[in-house]
Amino acid sequence: MMRAIQWIIASLALFLTQSCLAAESIDIVKSEGAVTVSKSAEGKSKSVATRSRLPVVNVLSTGADGRAVVRVGSTGYLVLEKNSKVEMDASKDHATFFRHLTGMIYYAVNTLKGKDRVLEVKVKTATIGVRGTRFLVTDMPERNAIGMRKGTVSVSSLDEKGFEIHTSTAAEGVAAMKEEAQAAMDKERAAFETYKENVQQDFVEYKRELQLGADRMLSFDGKRADEQPLDDTTKNDLESLESYADTWINKVKD
Repeated sequence: MMRAIQWIIASLALFLTQSCLAAESIDIVKSEGAVTVSKSAEGKSKSVATRSRLPVVNVLSTGADGRAVVRVGSTGYLVLEKNSKVEMDASKDHATFFRHLTGMIYYAVNTLKGKDRVLEVKVKTATIGVRGTRFLVTDMPERNAIGMRKGTVSVSSLDEKGFEIHTSTAAEGVAAMKEEAQAAMDKERAAFETYKENVQQDFVEYKRELQLGADRMLSFDGKRADEQPLDDTTKNDLESLESYADTWINKVKD
């Protein structure tokens, strides 16, 4: 009888240990202002603070004065700017996707090992496939973009037709020709208009998926997606969030 009880106790202890190891958690490692958590995007929220530990299945939000640095188990770190909201899912023993609901969030993800280990960041118009990188997602009324700091991500359109891709090379070429055309004679202006039409056709294409590398960004406007080098606004936002979370971002192995 005693041996049976000991076996049950040992089995229960092993089960609890394995469950704790399998269930990843999130830790609020730094925060300021209003930071809340809820079970769903529309669910009742409660305030959380630095050193709070939560299950990964949650919606995390920051208010108008809020900021937060969040460690997501072995996956990496999220840095939330004010007025931001993200849903986190862990249907397995680790985070499987982040649904970027609104605002500005810096994602710093460790290199994911194993062919079955996949992480996605879902935005309104696309799905971002991640295996280890650092990037910024902005979803605000005046800006909707992905800005890459390091590594590469795959961006897949949710529209069957794909993204209407516009590259900065076309815009730069047109701008250079426009300067020359402004000082040219009428026939040169006519040549410029022809050139502009051809360039726009050459550099607009539809893609269901594309690779976005370091120091590049993708800006969305409906179905249109403009790929270009990081602009000054995105660079400043990246640097601001990196400065706020540098202690933890420097630990990411990407």
